[in-house]
Amino acid sequence: MTRRLATFVVALSAAAAACRAIPAPANGVLSVSEVQLPSPGVVVGDTLRDSTGQVAPLRVYAFGVGGQADTLHDAVGQFVLLDSGAHLTGNGYLVGDSIRASVRVVGSVGMLQTSAATVSVTPRPDSIGSALTAAIATVAFNPLDSTATANYSTALAANVVSMDSVPPAAVQSVVVHYAIVYQPAASVPGAASAVLVDPLGNPSTVDTTDVNGQVSRRIRVRPQAPTVADSVVVEVTAQYRGVLLRGSPVLFVVPIQGPQISGSRRH
Repeated sequence: MTRRLATFVVALSAAAAACRAIPAPANGVLSVSEVQLPSPGVVVGDTLRDSTGQVAPLRVYAFGVGGQADTLHDAVGQFVLLDSGAHLTGNGYLVGDSIRASVRVVGSVGMLQTSAATVSVTPRPDSIGSALTAAIATVAFNPLDSTATANYSTALAANVVSMDSVPPAAVQSVVVHYAIVYQPAASVPGAASAVLVDPLGNPSTVDTTDVNGQVSRRIRVRPQAPTVADSVVVEVTAQYRGVLLRGSPVLFVVPIQGPQISGSRRH
C-alpha cells in the first residue's frame, strides 16, 4: 500500500529548562499525545474540519519530563496514513479521497509513535431528521429512586443522511448536539428538573452518528421535577461547514406525568 507522510511543527507552550530530578532525554521528548483529530470524519473531496467548520490540521503534542506542564517548542510531528481513502498534504491537513468506514492515522515525534487513530471518509451530510417510529412515551417518574426505569424517556433518536445518492445514504461520524430548550420549573429553586443522558445514564449532550447515521440521547427526569404534568422539549442540531443541516433543529417533546412512587430499578 502507499504510505503518505506529512511533517509540520507541533504547537506548544513553554517550559524553561531548569534543574531536573530526572535527566531529559537526548531529543528533549519524553512522551507524545495521541493524534488530535479536529473531527471524527472527513467528507469525500473535502479537507478535515473542526467543530466550527474551519479546515484544521492533524496535531500531536510532545512533552518533556514535566508532562503537560512541559510541552516542548519546535518539536517536529509526522503523520502516516495506514489505509487508502484519504491523503495528507505537506502541512498536516487530511483530505478525503473515497468513502471509507475507517482510515487509520499514526503520528510520531522523533522515535516516539502514537497508537493509530481512525477517521471516517463519508458522503456529504445535508439532512437530519427524527428516527423515531412511534410516539414518545410519557415519563412517569419516581421521585424516591433516581435510578428507576420510570425516570428515563425512550431514546430520542435522529439520523443524518446524504441526498447525493439514491436512496439517500447514511452518514457516520457526524457530531450531533442535543439541548433542552424547555423544561418545567423544578420543585427546588435553581435545580434542573431534567437532564440529557447517554445510554449508560451519564450526562451527555453530544453524540456522533454510527454506521447507520444514527444518534440518540434520553431524558432523565430528576427528583426535583414538578408534581404536575408537563413536558421537556429537546432540540437536536448538526452542521457541515458551519451551516446547519436541512431539518435542523429536530424537536422532541417528552411528556412528563406526575410522580409515581412505584417503579423498577435499572440494572
